[in-house]
Amino acid sequence: MKIGITGTREGMTAWQAKEVRKVLLALQGTEFHHGDCKGVDVEAAAIAKELGYTIVCYPPSSDEQQGFFGGDIVHAPAGYLQRDRAIVDGCDVLLVCPKQMSWQPKGGTWYTHDYAKKQDKPFNVIWPEPLPWED
Repeated sequence: MKIGITGTREGMTAWQAKEVRKVLLALQGTEFHHGDCKGVDVEAAAIAKELGYTIVCYPPSSDEQQGFFGGDIVHAPAGYLQRDRAIVDGCDVLLVCPKQMSWQPKGGTWYTHDYAKKQDKPFNVIWPEPLPWED
């Protein structure tokens, strides 16, 4: 199984990091696809690498927000939205780690989420804090 990620450049909360690890272990995937930006991308890629995933990287064409984590397979740099679509297209399920506790009309995380939804790609939103029934 190929697992992709999208999320805030501000990084994961402790809750999100714990849940990402739990999901990656449960899915027992083989590949982890990330966009190589600061924050969630590189934090989650580090967890996936530790768990033995093959890391597939889609770096941005601008290095302003790049995390320089890289991967076992590195695609050619692309614009943010093009790269976000490639992550969705290349994975079997997308993990979404937003900064907010609700959907937002703007931002790369939600753009990628919405693209996955339009493509009927399975996704799992891992909110910054546990929902009342998750703690």
